Amino acid sequence: MADIIYGINPVIEILRVRAPQIKKIIFAREKKPRGIKVLIDLAKREKVPIEYAQRGVLDHLSGIKHHQGVLAVASPYRGVGLDEIIKRWRYSGEKLLALILDGIQDPQNLGALIRTACACGAHGVITSKERAAPLTAAVFKASAGAVEHTHIARVINIAAAIEYLKERGAWIVGTCADSKTSLYALDGTLDLALVIGSEGKGIRPLVRKKCDFLVHIPLKGAISSLNASAAGAISLYEIVRQRYYQGKRGSG
Repeated sequence: MADIIYGINPVIEILRVRAPQIKKIIFAREKKPRGIKVLIDLAKREKVPIEYAQRGVLDHLSGIKHHQGVLAVASPYRGVGLDEIIKRWRYSGEKLLALILDGIQDPQNLGALIRTACACGAHGVITSKERAAPLTAAVFKASAGAVEHTHIARVINIAAAIEYLKERGAWIVGTCADSKTSLYALDGTLDLALVIGSEGKGIRPLVRKKCDFLVHIPLKGAISSLNASAAGAISLYEIVRQRYYQGKRGSG
């Protein structure tokens, strides 16, 4: 088995992070879009085999037509264990920031959440092996390559993973529309793991019971809910905002 990674940015990032695991990169023979030269130069520097094929071949291999004329054939992405996320946190000397995804089904949401977690400096993302979107090429593309820079642990049991984190000092905060506590009342300076529930049902009851805090995102308009990736982005950046301003106060 091999991963098919498509799109300019995802292929650039996999070249930067794990070039030895790339079996080959295939470019469409047609006119190349902007950004391809950088990619070709990087592939040559890393001594990754390059092939050229008709665009239809790339369509077939990727399963879509919007692959930007490039794809990589690579060894499967293995992810990490929960212990690696803990090690990354301890080594950083920072407050924990982890993202727990309880049943995210949509690859676009999963990719967007991984991208946001990476941008926020999260120490890891935890998702389920079952009843959740796998790490497909669509997820790599939606993450704009952030998958390659993020510790991602795929676990069998989210509730057990939460207990593992709590035993090591994490506080677990879940986002729930019916919570009476606003996100903006949360102390974001704690060691936190943020739980985002599935697109339809939200956080499952057992996982909800494991949370130390439950918060909602205040909404003023006619729409009463946000999709998972938007809720995750708002919540993560509120935590980052609090930590940033705490640091500013502490330095002066």
